[in-house]
Amino acid sequence: MRGWLIYDRMDAERNSAFIDWFLEESVSLNIDLQLVYTDNLQVTLRNGQVSVHTKQKQETPDFSIVRTINPLLTAQLEQAGITCFNNAEIAALANDKIKTHLEIAKLNIPMVDMHFQTSAPLPQPPLAFPFVWKTASGRGGKEVHLVENDAQYRLLQQQYAAQSVLMQQLATTPGKDVRVFVIGKDIIAAVLRSSDQDFRANYSLGGSASLYTLSMKEQLLVRRIIDHYDFCFVGIDFLFDENGSFLFNEIEDVVGCRTLSEVSDVNIVRLYLEFIKKCMQDTGCTQ
Repeated sequence: MRGWLIYDRMDAERNSAFIDWFLEESVSLNIDLQLVYTDNLQVTLRNGQVSVHTKQKQETPDFSIVRTINPLLTAQLEQAGITCFNNAEIAALANDKIKTHLEIAKLNIPMVDMHFQTSAPLPQPPLAFPFVWKTASGRGGKEVHLVENDAQYRLLQQQYAAQSVLMQQLATTPGKDVRVFVIGKDIIAAVLRSSDQDFRANYSLGGSASLYTLSMKEQLLVRRIIDHYDFCFVGIDFLFDENGSFLFNEIEDVVGCRTLSEVSDVNIVRLYLEFIKKCMQDTGCTQ
């Protein structure tokens, strides 16, 4: 079984330990996994057929683990007959926060009130200060701002004039969220992330983390999302309302695992590779 582990070159430098983890675990599972950089891939369309290959003309893989945010690349790989984890549909959903919220709302999942700005700027703030400003494509706590006054609002409108934006009501417990790690239809673990210094709870921004035990009510809520989509490996993030109940926040396609590794001994990479191997061996795999 042959696979590509696809990264942008710059991201690969920051995630070298995670990449090594993938490569080491793949050997023990008899998977021929090779690291491939996006700048080394070439996509062609000849006689109506799409093909993807490396500049060195490496043999086309059976599957690809796509660890870069590029839904179009994933779609091209799939059209070339390469099974992708996550698939193009999930990549397109998770990497557009507006699309994510619109789709998850169809499942009657609780979330904070928000306004979307996809074209002309809204002349007046649509929510009472303070509220959260996010670009639709941002991730890892980047391009996320707390808007506390009109001057900040005007500045952000200028700064992100060409981007789609979400403006969200600030949760009643800012600086606190839960990330649920999901592989296929299984809930693997959950991590509580919190920060006393920032309204964002991201571990990469200096927040703390601890293992979190999901209540039965929370598990059922997560499962309503899981059962509706063909996830491979994602993180689903939740905020808390004034009663401590979950509010959906976002889905991470290229989900980081640093927090989970810090607070548990879960071998998330091996579990993911075992899922991929089983899926590839199963003729009914829909990924």
